[in-house]
Amino acid sequence: IGGVVNVIDGLIPQSTIDRTNLTVEHRHNSVSDGNSSIVKITGGKNNFVFNLQGLYLDDKNVDIPGFAIDEMSLEELEELAESLEDHDDEHEHDEEEEELTNTRGFIDNSDRKSDSYAGGFSWVSDRGFIGVSVSRSTSDYGLPPGVHSHGHEDEHHDEHGDEDDHDDEHGDEDDHDDEHGDEDDHDDGHGHEEDVEFVRLDMERTRYDVEGEYRFSGNLINRIRGRVSFTDYEHSEIEIFEDGMAEVGTHFENEGTNGRFVLDFVPRGNWSGLVGLQFSQTEFSAIGEEAYIPETDESTLGLFALAQYAGKSFTTEFGLRAERYDSEISGSCDTNDTAFSASASLVYDLNESTNLMFGLARSERGPGIEELYSNISSVTCAALDEDDQVLHAATDLIEVGNPDLDAETSNNIEIGLRRYRGPFTGELNIYYNEVDDYIFLNVDADGDAAAYISRDARFTGIEGRVTVDVWERAGSQFSFTLFADQVRARFDSGGDLPRITPAKLGVTFNLSGNNWGGHLQWARIQRQDRVGEFELETPGYHRASLYLDRHWQLAHGSELTLFARASNLLDEEIRNHASLLKNYAPEPGRNLQLGIRFNY
Repeated sequence: IGGVVNVIDGLIPQSTIDRTNLTVEHRHNSVSDGNSSIVKITGGKNNFVFNLQGLYLDDKNVDIPGFAIDEMSLEELEELAESLEDHDDEHEHDEEEEELTNTRGFIDNSDRKSDSYAGGFSWVSDRGFIGVSVSRSTSDYGLPPGVHSHGHEDEHHDEHGDEDDHDDEHGDEDDHDDEHGDEDDHDDGHGHEEDVEFVRLDMERTRYDVEGEYRFSGNLINRIRGRVSFTDYEHSEIEIFEDGMAEVGTHFENEGTNGRFVLDFVPRGNWSGLVGLQFSQTEFSAIGEEAYIPETDESTLGLFALAQYAGKSFTTEFGLRAERYDSEISGSCDTNDTAFSASASLVYDLNESTNLMFGLARSERGPGIEELYSNISSVTCAALDEDDQVLHAATDLIEVGNPDLDAETSNNIEIGLRRYRGPFTGELNIYYNEVDDYIFLNVDADGDAAAYISRDARFTGIEGRVTVDVWERAGSQFSFTLFADQVRARFDSGGDLPRITPAKLGVTFNLSGNNWGGHLQWARIQRQDRVGEFELETPGYHRASLYLDRHWQLAHGSELTLFARASNLLDEEIRNHASLLKNYAPEPGRNLQLGIRFNY
């Protein structure tokens, strides 16, 4: 319901090549004193084609303007909690909470190192291809310290030497939804009673893929295409104590298989279409005292179909999907159901350069593992006792799931206008979504615990952009693009949804020539004052960036490119309203990235 990301890595070649291709790239950024290098090689002979890739990344701590922890906002949240609750003896500990360790100019423990290696090869013919690939990646990175990350008092640090920042995602924003940790006082049974100062993640992932396509010559089926993947993912949460000692708090493993097969039919008149099958099976486990999700098996099986009719001045599409999902942690706490989705759209050509779009969709989504089983007993299928509940380090919250959650159902309508030719191009989209049983993480008044609950909600939004070609002559072009978007999200029973992105307005100036190019972008992100029940407003900010590149054509068809990118030019303190850790980890400060790329 929230959208899909289709990652195309190109590891499995789908066509033959005339010559070997080589790409080598290196980048350095100032905000984390970081370096990254990439190498890609594609080659082959006759029907055999191979692809090799490698990446290395080394970032130090993230540079920011000001302090990492927004202590004033935390105090306001505490005052808000006190005003909304009657504090009895259970809450007296709030008065005695240890001071936070804050840093100025950088986010402590935000450094990371990553490397990945991958290779794939295919046999390609006139009728299709069959190929395999293997990829492996490792990463060592830290979670920014939060209110539960450590309990000792420390002074602010104004100087930090080489501890700069990177403009990629860091720490709490990586793609590991199942990361967690317990950074309270620790006793490992051997007399170790120091507080946990930092939590670091040691991650490894290995993936195997098989993909193929066969094109028929008959009158019914055009082609069949399929891909099956197996992923072995694991990470350890390493607790670093005040005395410098370290130990593994919890070890996570996630093994999964998924596949997708699509049968594409030969067009019949104005009609074309396809049918497909998609499946997945995942085994998740966590070993350690801080495991907050029980061992879980999850499987899905989906069937889908898409049909398209292309008329003289319009195109229509119809889609259907049925998906069966099962989650199992014990016989008394299993979840299974079937989700149905359907969509229809019409694109009508107003003239040769402009069209109008109407879209209707009804989508269903089953709750995920963390939404169902966070801090849930596999024996009783109820929430664990408060003394047994475990912190999720990536969000700095004690999260509690709900095995009784129903599927989330979204009913959407969208209207769009698009102009794609001429000196003025752009698009405007307006949408309205009614979501039954919208699942979200509801943070309590104290800001240290949260529960997954569902409520009916409505989303209304508008987004648009327009590009104006100012001039084009002597091999150079100049244009500018205006863009804006806004979304309003409210519960049917009243009140605003938490962590909704604020409105944005901006402009991009584009200037390019035969062997050079660049763009300057400015955006104003508005203050978010439509907040959830236990949320504070987030100030607005300006985001400015600049990009420049220069190309040189060398011998034998090779090319050398130098590029530079500057982000957050105004060095603003940016706190993302949609982030659960906005009060502990702002976005990176001003960053200059320089790079060189060679293509052969």
